[in-house]
Amino acid sequence: MHAVSCRRALVNKGKFPRWRVRGAFRMFCAPSTEYYDVPSVSVNADGDSVFGTLRVPLDRSGGDIGLLSQLISGTGVMFRMTPGTYNFDWHLAPRRQFIVNLDAAVKVTVTSGEAKVFEKGNVFFVEDITGTGHFSQAVNAQARHSLFIPVDDVALQSLGAVAINTEGNPSQGTAAQAAAALEGAEPEAYVFDAYGTLLDVNSVTVGPSVFKDQWKAVAQTWREKQLQYTWLRSLARGQGNYINMEMVTRESLDYALELHEQSIDEKTKDQLMQDYHTLKAHPEVKSVIEQVKELGKQAIVCTNGTNAMIEAALSHNDLLDLFDDVISADTLSCYKTDPSVYQAVVDKVQIPSTLMAFVSSNGWDACGAARFGFGETFWVNRASLPLERLPGAEHISQRKCLRGILSK
Repeated sequence: MHAVSCRRALVNKGKFPRWRVRGAFRMFCAPSTEYYDVPSVSVNADGDSVFGTLRVPLDRSGGDIGLLSQLISGTGVMFRMTPGTYNFDWHLAPRRQFIVNLDAAVKVTVTSGEAKVFEKGNVFFVEDITGTGHFSQAVNAQARHSLFIPVDDVALQSLGAVAINTEGNPSQGTAAQAAAALEGAEPEAYVFDAYGTLLDVNSVTVGPSVFKDQWKAVAQTWREKQLQYTWLRSLARGQGNYINMEMVTRESLDYALELHEQSIDEKTKDQLMQDYHTLKAHPEVKSVIEQVKELGKQAIVCTNGTNAMIEAALSHNDLLDLFDDVISADTLSCYKTDPSVYQAVVDKVQIPSTLMAFVSSNGWDACGAARFGFGETFWVNRASLPLERLPGAEHISQRKCLRGILSK
């Protein structure tokens, strides 16, 4: 078996202690010349959780080291410890993810009452992000250390992985399939971008009086650079290149001033920066959020801004208390459209992404959210801009104003 050969090679070269390699590579899977079959907890068309198999295609690109799958991109790795008393009642998988049992087993029960024990060293895949969910419990009262490895749903599908449940039918667990299964269902939460969507980034008050007829050009460059710097710093995350949104906004302002040959003192710069804490909300925002709450839905903010920036701006507009939660990318030291930012919403709110609607006035943000797998993604295209040429664009619903998200 290629997994065994790979394990021996790593041990012989001293790359890993023997016990770690045994746990990491003794997968509860059956490799073949064409597929790697990974056991899964899936969901059928009736919403029942069922056991199944994720079939991951392999090819010979690995040469002498054996058959390999294509690299499956994801959002990171989470370490987990559950006590020997672990007895988790019926619940949905928070996301599509691999689970690796490192040192103990777990028993999983699906809707029919069928149960399986995944032993230590086993790898399995959970994707029942809708439906009845599954039941999990410790085995032999043993504490368990495990890994969560969330996967990019689009990437998994693009490499040709196929999820089959025990009924011999395709799983309903993928984002696209889950969305289809939930067609017509109302979202349980609305997730709103802040800058541009809730807050008018052109409502800076100091700029027009300082720059006169140059203000429009300065403001446009300031905003463009602010966005570009967040994207570029996200690409270089993990290399010590992250700075928060407040600092990015300051550096973008400095660039805009130099480009347009505008010279102002530090006090005026500070006033411009302070304006970002008191941006005006778009006129319809408060009434829309109030309607969301009246419908019994959660209202969440997901922003690149720091907590201090966004809470100040929302408070200035008497909006902060209307929201159930504010989630800042700053806590992750990265920016949208990094999938981990959208995943942070799912983790915090504990609602599957397919049961949430994402709302942004930034086309690139809407594309990122749609690709991540929100059940519905709205692009509030106030400026009537062309659709972005980005993955996820085909799943976006366009609206001219924020009120449109509540009309079908």
